[in-house]
Amino acid sequence: MKTSRMVALAGAASLAVALAGCGGDDAGASSAATDGKLEKTDLKVGSLPLTDYAALYWANEKGFFEKEGLKVTIEPVQGGPAGVQKVVSGELDLTNSTPFGTAMAVDSGLPIRSVVLTSALADNGIGIFVPKASPIKDIKDLDGKSVGINTTKNMGDITFNNLAKSEGVDVTPKWVEVPFPEMISGIKAKSIDAGYMPEPFMSGARNAGLRQVVDNTDGPNKGLAGSTYVASQKFLDANPDTAAAFARAMYKAGGDLNEHKDEARAWLPSIAKLDKSVAKGIPLPTYYDEMDKESYTKAVDILKEQELVKADLDVDSTLWAPKE
Repeated sequence: MKTSRMVALAGAASLAVALAGCGGDDAGASSAATDGKLEKTDLKVGSLPLTDYAALYWANEKGFFEKEGLKVTIEPVQGGPAGVQKVVSGELDLTNSTPFGTAMAVDSGLPIRSVVLTSALADNGIGIFVPKASPIKDIKDLDGKSVGINTTKNMGDITFNNLAKSEGVDVTPKWVEVPFPEMISGIKAKSIDAGYMPEPFMSGARNAGLRQVVDNTDGPNKGLAGSTYVASQKFLDANPDTAAAFARAMYKAGGDLNEHKDEARAWLPSIAKLDKSVAKGIPLPTYYDEMDKESYTKAVDILKEQELVKADLDVDSTLWAPKE
């Protein structure tokens, strides 16, 4: 099925067709027959309160889940890998991830699948910051330096390595895992030389007097598919209609966010710790209103180039969609 990232709000019927096509027509993709009856109505979904994952919170507050017969409880997680472990153990029904995180988990044998592709990277929406007086000026100066990151082998370091390769720079930072809410204070205290962060933490870093030295969305990372929600294969086998309803609500919310960006900016402070004035100016990602398999595949190909997954990993083995 030909897929593309769109900014218009798709109707429920077209979404159902798109979702079914992505799963039913691709050999090897995980899918399950649906009959329209929800197997489960109460869902626990892990997520970080970031702009990349805003569609989840928007869907919850704007009634998109309710219209699908779902009640969603959002539980905070430190990052994708931590959430994935809770999905596999059954503590969570779904959780935020990235195409990177999902593909690596599947490649390692974890039984999870991407159910929703939720957003593409916003221009200059992730980056690396240092103290204002730091001698670090650009990407090459980070070689051997300690750089805070929420989780390794995920969006921060993978996009960094992809950018460094495109610029012909040989640089290997010492990645140190630090939760995003502690990143700015860690940089200011000089417990780390630099810190990777997304919005709204980037705006907080600028307000704290820190200086950006790397834009991780530059070059080959521009517009990269960046955010997903995943579930375990066990959950999907037992709850295909529930998963399909979740995906429909998320894609409707994504399209609606694209249509109402000014409203979204005014609303963002309610889910993330940022000032209203900051929310007016931060870059927003493009939210997906359907699965864009081409963009998703491009992200997985980066993993193959960095030898983080097997070269013959089938992208379809990381995806799920209802089969009618």
